Amino acid sequence: MTSIDPANATATTTAHVSPADGSKRDLAPADLSGRRIYGLLTSVVVPRPIAWVSTRGADGVPNVAPHSYFTVISSDPPILAFVSTGRKDTLRNVEATGEYVINIADEATVAAMNLCAADFPPDQDEFAWAGLTPAPSRVVGAPAVAESPVSIETRLIEVRQYGNGFLVVGEVVHFRIAERVFVDDRVDPGLLAAVGRMSGSTYARTTDRFDLERPTYAGLREQGRQPVR
Repeated sequence: MTSIDPANATATTTAHVSPADGSKRDLAPADLSGRRIYGLLTSVVVPRPIAWVSTRGADGVPNVAPHSYFTVISSDPPILAFVSTGRKDTLRNVEATGEYVINIADEATVAAMNLCAADFPPDQDEFAWAGLTPAPSRVVGAPAVAESPVSIETRLIEVRQYGNGFLVVGEVVHFRIAERVFVDDRVDPGLLAAVGRMSGSTYARTTDRFDLERPTYAGLREQGRQPVR
C-alpha cells in the first residue's frame, strides 16, 4: 500500500485531473433524459460499495440481489441504508418480513453476485441459480450468503421513497465475519478483497490503496501552514 504525504496530496491529484485549458461542461438535469442522468451519476459517484442483500419472501422463497447505492448512516447505533431503484423483490420481501442480511461481495464471489442481478421472477431462488449456500442467520429469519466474508443481519427501521429510489434504512443486529479477514480485531481491507461498482458493466477492486492521515486545524497551524489563496 502506498503512503502519501498529505502536504503533497493536493498537488499530486490536481496534476492528473485538470485539462490543459481548464474547460468544463455545464449540464442542467432538466435538459437531460433520465437515462443520461443515471449514466452521469453512476459514472462519477464511484466506486460504490455493494450491498448484496439476502431476504426471504412471505412465501418462504429466498432471494439475494446486489444494490450499489449503499452506505453507513450511523455507527451508534449501527444503521445502514441501501436504495432499491424501483419496487423489486428485495424491497417487497423486506417490507413483508422487516428483516434482511447485507452480505459483502469479494473477488471470489463477484461472478455469483453479478448473476444475482438478473431479472429473476419472484418465485426463483437466486441462491440456487448462483450456486450459493444459504446459511441460517443468528438473529433474523433471512438467510446469509455463506460464501460471503461478511454478513450483516439487519432489521428494518423504515422505507422512504425519493423519486424512483426507495431508501431502505435498517439497524444492524448481528455481524458475522470470517476469521480469515480479521487482523488485530479489525477487518483487513487487503484480506477482505471487496469489490465496488463503477458505471455500466465495470467493477473495481480495492487492491490499490494509500494512506492519508486526517489533518487538524491545530496541527496545520503548528506546521506553519497558511491558506493557499
